Amino acid sequence: MTTVEDKPQHRSTKRVLDTLETLANASGGLTMAEICRDVNAPKGSLSPILHTMADAGYIAFDDTTKRYSIGLRTYLLGKSFDCESTLMSLFMAAMRDITSACGETCQLGVLDHGRVLYIAKVDSPQPVRLTSSIGKTLPVHYTAIGKVLVSEMDEASVRAMLHEPLERPTEATVRTVDEFIANLAVVRHEGFAYDREEATEAVQCIAIGIHSHGTIQYGLSVTTPSYRLTDEKQTLIKEALSRAKRHMERMLA
Repeated sequence: MTTVEDKPQHRSTKRVLDTLETLANASGGLTMAEICRDVNAPKGSLSPILHTMADAGYIAFDDTTKRYSIGLRTYLLGKSFDCESTLMSLFMAAMRDITSACGETCQLGVLDHGRVLYIAKVDSPQPVRLTSSIGKTLPVHYTAIGKVLVSEMDEASVRAMLHEPLERPTEATVRTVDEFIANLAVVRHEGFAYDREEATEAVQCIAIGIHSHGTIQYGLSVTTPSYRLTDEKQTLIKEALSRAKRHMERMLA
């Protein structure tokens, strides 16, 4: 079966995206030669792309400096994200409350091409804490957020995301798709998913799903070193996650 990750990328489209990312990170703009170097594309291929993007207003060209920069239309597209910023602000406030309640790192993730995409986090104030990055993706089968995100999906859809042999970063990670499918029944029953040192040794995670329009759209988790996860701490985490779930689902309704 061909997955999204296996499909070849459209070269011209990839160059458009690479160009936008390159210009977004370049203060003062870039010449065509510099863009060609950074996106690893020949001038003959990139030149018509740059001209088309400039004509459409997605990038700007300075006749004096001969440099390209991000254009007004790209800026306006980015501003359209503001309609989602209120939602993210609500999530961040809920996550700060969770971290304040339990003293541990809180993360928010969504499903992206069969993997967990981490889109927000609030760090623990503790000196020993999780190191993670927004924008990182991980497989669903060994992450607590991944488990809640797919817990209500039909079995065929879940199986289509996973390919054996499964990646196993630790000895605690599930070995087979069948084992993972069986674990999802427990997630559905309890309402929580767990990563018991499955992604990283000596680190555990508890997650809960956030419903929107009848399906789980977001996964909210708390991650802590195993030595700090006492029974009392686990109860505290679950209570904080449950409060956040109720609040966010009311806001999303």
